[in-house]
Amino acid sequence: MSLASPQRPLNWSIISNITAQHVGALFAPFTFSPSALVLALFLHWFVGGLGITLGYHRLLTHRSFKTHQWLEYILATIGCLAVEGGPIEWVGIHRLHHKYSDTSEDPHNANQGFWWSHMRWLTVSPPPDA
Repeated sequence: MSLASPQRPLNWSIISNITAQHVGALFAPFTFSPSALVLALFLHWFVGGLGITLGYHRLLTHRSFKTHQWLEYILATIGCLAVEGGPIEWVGIHRLHHKYSDTSEDPHNANQGFWWSHMRWLTVSPPPDA
């Protein structure tokens, strides 16, 4: 069974997390405040921009720049706050994505459709040999 196979068992903890986030978002219009919006935008930049894009992706996956080890640890910790998995798992999956891009071995193969590559690949458990 390939890494990109939708036939793998469902990962109910991930499905529950994604569902809770989307249900929670439905209540956002009823609890809106400008300060909460500013905080949400800052946290999105902090966790997504610094943690995932800079830390997990550019630094840990591609090693596109060098920095002090303490800063590497801080960026990895910020990346963990995004709830996208730990750095070892995230980097491993992303390297597989680049190695097998758009093939049956690509974990989020775009040829399987928009929903698979966007989110559905997260909802299935990885195969035992991954």
